Formats: sequence, structure tokens, C-alpha cells
Amino acid sequence: MTDTMKTPGTRWLWRFSALALLLAVHSVYAKNGASDEGWRLLSRYLYADAADKFQGNDAASKLGLAASLINKPPITQGKIKDAEGLLRELISQDESTDMAQYARYLLVRIAHLHRESAVTEIESRYRDVLAMNEGSAVAQITASHLALVLLYQSPNLSVEERLASADGLAPMASRAALPEVAISYYRTLAAAAMYYGVVDQRLVTWLEAARALNSADELIRIGVSLQLAEISRVLGLHEKAVGYYREFIAEAVPTDQRVNTARLRMEELEVTP
Repeated sequence: MTDTMKTPGTRWLWRFSALALLLAVHSVYAKNGASDEGWRLLSRYLYADAADKFQGNDAASKLGLAASLINKPPITQGKIKDAEGLLRELISQDESTDMAQYARYLLVRIAHLHRESAVTEIESRYRDVLAMNEGSAVAQITASHLALVLLYQSPNLSVEERLASADGLAPMASRAALPEVAISYYRTLAAAAMYYGVVDQRLVTWLEAARALNSADELIRIGVSLQLAEISRVLGLHEKAVGYYREFIAEAVPTDQRVNTARLRMEELEVTP
């Protein structure tokens, strides 16, 4: 199986999808008055400290402990097995709850990242989670991960089929409910296209959609502006490229080594007839 964590342009998706999961789950259990200290620690990637906070027998504690175990280094087969046990126990208690749906998602993610599961099985299991949770936060996260499978791992697909099938997940993966996941999804589409040597108007469309969602991460915002400038320049969209170069230069720190190159390219375009 191709390791998508090592594929260019995909690491941020795992990071933001994991964070989005934590925030979405927090919104569910917080209504019940549960302590949120463990979830706050998880959102700061303090997995060992978070694990110590999830010692209860309630669903939120089991889910939180499982999420901590599969992220707390070193990640061992023992931790993975314990996490799977917690998640299956949570589902068996009441499979209709929101917590159970997040547990199902995490079980597929474990199979995807930590088990030698067939790609076709992983794709099928992600689609099962989608079918059970249309319109939910867990569906959005799941769709973004399924996109990675389609783009880089599903067998017997041409490049165009990979891009089209992943783009077809946009109604679920790009929902504004979890904007950082949507931004990451669009950036992943663009990164995959460039990975396969495809540069066309679709990249501008995807990256402009990501830009419109206005990431909370300043580095992502300016990175998208620079990507749009470069792709627009390659496609001969000079006016658009100049606008995005200006946007990047205005927002980047002066010590960013990319600023001088961006300024030179912008000036070249401005004098090009």
C-alpha cells in the first residue's frame, strides 16, 4: 500500500483532519457537561498528557483515550490494539450515537494507517462511514481521507479518473462546517494534480476555493496566494498572477526568501505586453 503520509502534499490533511475531529467531538460531549481538559490537550498535540485525563468509563473518555493512544509516540501495536478495543466497546454500547460514528471513523483510520489492510477494503469502509453519516462532521473528515485513497492508492485508475473521483467528493469534503478540512481537501486536489504533472484551470478553481475559506493559519493563507500566483503565471493568466503575487508580498514577512522571487516575477509580468 502506498504510504500517503509520505506522498507530497498530504501531511497537512492528516493534521487538520485529526484536529477537526477533536473539535467536532468536543462540541458533542461538551453539551453534557463533561470535562474538556483532555480534548484541549489533544488539540495541542499533547497526547501523553491528554491520555491521563481520559480515565472515565463514559463514551467521550473512551473516544478521547483511543485518539490519544493512536497518536502518542511511540505508536506500538499494543496501543493500537487497546485503542481498537475501546472503540469497539463504545460502538457496542450504543451504535446510534454521534460518538459511535466517530469511533467507526477512527477504526477505519487505524486500519488505513496502522494495519496491512487492502486498499479496496479501506475504500469500502470509508464509503460505509459516509453512507451512515451524510451531512455530518465525521462525513466531511471521512470524505477528505477517502480523497487521499482515490488520488494515490486505489488501483487501476488513470490520473484523470483519480482527480475526477476525488473532486466528486467535494459536496461532502468541502463543507464550510469544518473550514480547515475543506481547505486541506482543496489543496490536496491541487497537490495531487501537480504530482501527476497536470496543470490546468482546475488547480486555480480548487485553490481559489481554499483561499475563499480564509484559513486560520497565516502560513497556509500566504502559501495558497503564492501557489495561485505561480499557477496563474504558468497558465498565462498574467493579470490574475500579478494580483496574487501582490497579495503574497503584502502578507509575507520581509525575511521570507520567496518574497524577492515573487517580486521579480510580478515585475516581469507587469512589463509583459
